[in-house]
Amino acid sequence: MATRLLNTARTARAALLRTPSLSCPSRQALSSLHMPAGAGTPTHNTLTLSPALMAATTSTLLSGYELIVCDMAGTTIEEGGMVYETLRQVMVDDGLDVSVEAMHPWHGAKKEAVLEHFARQCDTPLDELETRINRVADAFMDSITDKYFNDNSPVALITPLLHDYLRRLHSAGIKVALDTGYPPEIQELLVKKMGFDDKTVVDGYISAYTVSEGRPYPYMIHRLMEQLGVQDVRKVAKVGDSVRDIEEGKNAGCGLVVGVLSGADSAADLLAAGADIIADCVTDLPVPLPKREESSFRSPDMS
Repeated sequence: MATRLLNTARTARAALLRTPSLSCPSRQALSSLHMPAGAGTPTHNTLTLSPALMAATTSTLLSGYELIVCDMAGTTIEEGGMVYETLRQVMVDDGLDVSVEAMHPWHGAKKEAVLEHFARQCDTPLDELETRINRVADAFMDSITDKYFNDNSPVALITPLLHDYLRRLHSAGIKVALDTGYPPEIQELLVKKMGFDDKTVVDGYISAYTVSEGRPYPYMIHRLMEQLGVQDVRKVAKVGDSVRDIEEGKNAGCGLVVGVLSGADSAADLLAAGADIIADCVTDLPVPLPKREESSFRSPDMS
């Protein structure tokens, strides 16, 4: 059984946050990073780090990474789970028996894959399957477009600090990309609405509809690497709020897979799926120091 790095007591966390050498931004970020629940009592396979070592280790979490791939709904966009409830409702309206509990494992999945699963589960005749999926998909597109983009839409950035945070990642030499299970039309509208079309904020984005399979398959991450010129998947960090996000990151071979508690799934579920660390919000991940500009070489003055 792999050894887990645990912050084993509240007193240890408090001491960590009082560490004098810890910068203010890092102190704020570390306060919302979590280790597995129930880690209050050390066990035989628990490795307890000193507060100073925890600070030194965690504050450089993203150092050396070239790309961070973030999910959209629940990770970079706050929409209150509207997408999942809307998808469930249009299926129910079409006569499919879909409970809230049954929908939960499908968070983060490509929407047509969800529709096909429940249509088959409800014994839709094969000769009617495609027609039904297309009909419900069209109803979903109409409904979610209205809810997301009407004048009173509650859809917003996951935090008002997000753009500034992503720009600071850029300053540290880390590219930012978004991936999603949304259809491309919805993704494009959200990208514009949220200001993600600003290249100082987001370098690229991709929809599950543009690859052969969405999450938990790794293809969106690998395509983004290709588009953004990132060679080593170990230098890619994946951040998401759902189990499928975590599985996608692990399947892709990402060097760091982060679960966030701003959306669908719990810390326990994200850790069980393989998350390396849990944070309340993507902006809680400490930003490395900005890269210094290398001075151009000049020949020595031989006069």
